This record gives sequence, structure tokens and C-alpha cells, in this order.
Amino acid sequence: MKIVAINGGPRKGQVSKTTMMLEAFLEGCRKAGAEVEVINLREKTINMCIGCYTCWVKTPGVCVHKDDMKDILDIRKGADVEVWATPLYIFGPTAMFKNFLDRSIPLYEPYIVEKDGLCAHPPRVADQVSDIVVISVAGFYELDHFRPMSDWLHFMAGRGLGRIGAEIYRSSAEFMSAPPLKPLTDKILEATKKAGEEYVRDGRIHEDTMKAIQLDIMPDQETFLKQANAFWDWDIDRWKKRRAGKQS
Repeated sequence: MKIVAINGGPRKGQVSKTTMMLEAFLEGCRKAGAEVEVINLREKTINMCIGCYTCWVKTPGVCVHKDDMKDILDIRKGADVEVWATPLYIFGPTAMFKNFLDRSIPLYEPYIVEKDGLCAHPPRVADQVSDIVVISVAGFYELDHFRPMSDWLHFMAGRGLGRIGAEIYRSSAEFMSAPPLKPLTDKILEATKKAGEEYVRDGRIHEDTMKAIQLDIMPDQETFLKQANAFWDWDIDRWKKRRAGKQS
């Protein structure tokens, strides 16, 4: 199995909870025998789609922009599964991830067909439509914040842009780097690794594994609010002191 992972997070290393979750999942995929390739969008030059339709009319399947997106599209063509990873920004994916999706238009025909009662653009090569595993993290306490993006992704899948094979959502994610919570974070990442193994081996993530991934880091919303806002007070004050020190 060939897996291509698209990381739409702007941050690096352990600061990026998206990367933490993605790396754990892919570790499990590799353990189960999958071949994995990771594309970090933050490291790529991808211009915005300008709506010129060159890839539909003048040079079918080839974008007018000469940037990194051509290589990314070529890599995606060989994938059995794509893993789309992005933190939740204003209840949706990051701008760079949305831009990546916009620039995927060369993979589709300009012609319009009816699909399940709605209009759609068919893929240029039908058997190149991959299964998709979605991984996303958010700072908020409730999982409900992922619902708008999940609904949007499923709508896109219904229009022929892929098949959603699994969704992994992790709320309260910023607390995953807090040293006192490391034992809980380790359990979450171990479960995410197990999810990668299960998906490659069984084609799905088991319910008990998903429950472990979504283990509550905070005991309740009240505690979450108190701890989260205390952190922001501390961080704002820390930077005020740094600026004051530079000015003195």
C-alpha cells in the first residue's frame, strides 16, 4: 500500500500537534507494511489558483503555474491512500491546505456531469481517486468544532474528490505539549499509532482505538477554560516582560 500524507500545518516539530498526530499515525502505517511519503506544504512553493482555466482548455491537466504543485500532483497519482492533516483554523483547514485543494483542479475534467442529483466535475482518471484519512487538531475542548469541516469534506467526497476512509479529530490539542500531561499524551499518540496499523491492516480504525485517541485531557469544560486562560495570561505577561526588558 502506498500512502501519501499532506501536512497542511504551518508549525514544525513538537510545537505542531498536527505533526505529532500525523507522525504517530504514519508510524503505525509503516509498521503494518505501508510505503509512506510525506509532503509538508509549509516547505513548498504553491501559488494560488488564478481561475484562468489553462489546465482545462489550453494544456489539459497541466497548470499554468510552474511551482511545486506539479510534483505534488504526480506523487498523489500513485497513492492508494492520502492522509490529509491540518489544524482547525476558523472551523476549517488552513489557508495553505485549502490552496492545495484549489490547485488540485488539473486532476479533474472541465465537463460537468450529474452525480447523485448534483452537478460535478469528473476526475480525469477515475481509478486514481484515493481513499482519504483526515487528521485534525483543535485548541477548543469540544469535538463538535470539527463538524463543519467534516461536513464539508464529506460533501466534497460526494462530488468525486475522494473517499473518506477515516477521520481522526483531537480536541484540547494545545495541552498535548504540557509536561504534566505527558502520560496522557503518550497514550493518545500510542492509540494514534495503533490506528495507523489498523487502517492499513483492516481498512478501518476500531471504535476502542478512536475512543483512546479522543481521551479527555481535561476532566471537564470548566477546568479546561480555567487552565487555557491561565496559560494565555502567563504567555501574554511573559512577552510583555521581554519587551520591557529590551526597551530598558
